[in-house]
Amino acid sequence: MMAAAGTAAGAGGCWLPSETAQRTVTAIAFAVPAAAALILGPPLLPIFVGAVVAVMAWEWLRVTGVGLMSLAGASMMGLLIAAVAVAGYERFFWAIVIVVAATPLVYVLARAAARAPALPIAVGVLYIGLPALALLWLYAREGIGRELVIWIIAVVIACDVGAYFVGRALRGPKLAPRISPGKTWSGAAGGVAAALVAGVALGLVLGLASPLALAAAAVVIALVSEAGDLFESGLKRAFGVKDASGILPGHGGMMDRVDGIVAALMAAALVVWTAGGDPRQWL
Repeated sequence: MMAAAGTAAGAGGCWLPSETAQRTVTAIAFAVPAAAALILGPPLLPIFVGAVVAVMAWEWLRVTGVGLMSLAGASMMGLLIAAVAVAGYERFFWAIVIVVAATPLVYVLARAAARAPALPIAVGVLYIGLPALALLWLYAREGIGRELVIWIIAVVIACDVGAYFVGRALRGPKLAPRISPGKTWSGAAGGVAAALVAGVALGLVLGLASPLALAAAAVVIALVSEAGDLFESGLKRAFGVKDASGILPGHGGMMDRVDGIVAALMAAALVVWTAGGDPRQWL
């Protein structure tokens, strides 16, 4: 939604909406450690992913109302961090075992505590844990993993930025008014266009694939990320909350910031897994 005009003016007298300025500052502050983790890789990357997972778990517990101090909440948080730690040593099979086993455990603990949304609470283990493991697994793909993960995340970010600015400028019909009233078809189209341009340009710089393959992959990633964004919006609406938290000013919570990345990573990991673990089979 359009915010009121901001109070800070640039040197050339160009005024920015306060929401845009706030989103920009927060995005840069978050992007610096994220970029360092992605570029430098382990051990910094698993530590960073673990921190993001911890925040997302806290937000999920907050949204569902179970609370971190409950046995179900503490178990969810601890087991998710343990899974990321195991994946940091590239023991991905055992990391997945931890996440899968944690899901029914958290459900049982939530039910025992008479928590009404026991199933959504348990599903959060999969929603948070599997994408985190997907990122680390994709990153570990020999010879191409780092570049591939950087490319996926950059495409999703380009989609988010394009959707935000094009949607604010053009407005028009709502994309899914019952789920997310602020999203428009023009914003969705602008996001896909921005992802396409960024995906081809960055992919060529990284030497990932041909322009045609990059364009097709970027469009798919953009559509998947927008679907992930809508899913998370629907989840929050079902629980009657606007933002997962206020930890990222201008963006809401960590879940609000990485919802598209979560979906894109899961889709990419599935595609790469079908290629026998070597993404170059698809590039």
